[in-house]
Amino acid sequence: MKQLINFKPVNQITVLFLFVFVLFFSIQPPVLAVDNHKHEHPEEDNHQYEEHEEHEEHEEHEEHEEHEEHEEQAELNFSNVELEEFSIKLTQASSGVINKTLDLTGEVIVAPERLYHMIPRVAGVVRQVYKHLGDQVKTGDLLATLSSRDLADAKAQYVAAESLLHLANANLKRERNLYKSKVTAKRHYLAARQVQAEMSINRKAAQQRLMAIGLTKKAIASIDSDNDKDLTSYELRSPSDGVIIEKHAALGEVLETDTRSFTIADLSKVWVNLTVYQKDLPFIQTDQPVMIRTRFGLTDKETTSFSKISWLSPVLDETTRSATARVVIGNANGHWRPGLFVSGKVSIAQTKAEIVIPLSALQTIEGQTIVFVQHEQGKFEPQKVQTGRRDHQQVEISQGLTTGQTYVSDNAFVLKAQSQKSSFGHGHSH
Repeated sequence: MKQLINFKPVNQITVLFLFVFVLFFSIQPPVLAVDNHKHEHPEEDNHQYEEHEEHEEHEEHEEHEEHEEHEEQAELNFSNVELEEFSIKLTQASSGVINKTLDLTGEVIVAPERLYHMIPRVAGVVRQVYKHLGDQVKTGDLLATLSSRDLADAKAQYVAAESLLHLANANLKRERNLYKSKVTAKRHYLAARQVQAEMSINRKAAQQRLMAIGLTKKAIASIDSDNDKDLTSYELRSPSDGVIIEKHAALGEVLETDTRSFTIADLSKVWVNLTVYQKDLPFIQTDQPVMIRTRFGLTDKETTSFSKISWLSPVLDETTRSATARVVIGNANGHWRPGLFVSGKVSIAQTKAEIVIPLSALQTIEGQTIVFVQHEQGKFEPQKVQTGRRDHQQVEISQGLTTGQTYVSDNAFVLKAQSQKSSFGHGHSH
């Protein structure tokens, strides 16, 4: 009995220990077995890895060929309506000239003949101001009104001369009738006619004075009809369309006949004065084409304008030892502000080339220079070209286009965007 009682606890501990031992080893991964297997068969593993790589390369090659096949099959089709909608211009490849250019710098200024300094023709006190600095004005717009005593005196003299002339006309008519009736002597008739002539001269002089001040015939007629109730009112009106760039007229200010009240500039056309140094003078002459450009206009993009040299100064500036080449450019949109510094490319020589196209026709796709050509009506395809000499407008095509071939000369970026969109769509279809 003793032995049984002593064995029982020992047996339970042993069983518990064996259970834990088996459980511990049963949950461990067979690392050693795997490692041993790898070390025992290295060539087999490498062979399987190479087969996997070859399989992936084969799949990528098939996918690339399929993608290129889709790109070749993708066509750029544009109907006539779409061509007109996107302003796509088609041109036939032909010969042309490449210009050799000379770069000059200059400045935009107001054309002197389009600059108007408003000076009142009579002294007066500013009563009302209607236009201000920076305002756009039209010919005849009312700028300001003055109260002028000198104008009142001129109007009064005209009124007096007009009244005396009416009286002289009436007296002459009476004396003529009396002379014809032989009631009075001829000398009375002649005296009346002389007085009438003097009064007519005085009235005409008074009228001319008012016109010199700036009154129109309509305004003078209103004085005759007593419609002008305020003889002191003087109006300053714009002599031309333009913009007010200076203003020196304030309410209550006294303006004299030498006071510049307003300065109006017509900026529909401006001048560009280009600086020509001595070394460049032999290459510059009038009527040469020139492109004016700047990035400091009203827009962030580069602004360009094309014109010709209209005048070249016959003498050099004593300080800079340079001449001035004048270029007149249109400025309807107001981009060319006086004071802007600009650059000018002057065409000084021309070279003929077999095929010349505008720079706007060139596009770059995947690092290659291409031109979109038309093979059939409405069907276009990008065609790789090689370029040669170029100027600021055109480029020579040495390879890739033939004479007479139809290509997209303007807004070619629309076709480029469409072709890239097609390629992108095919790539995602895989």
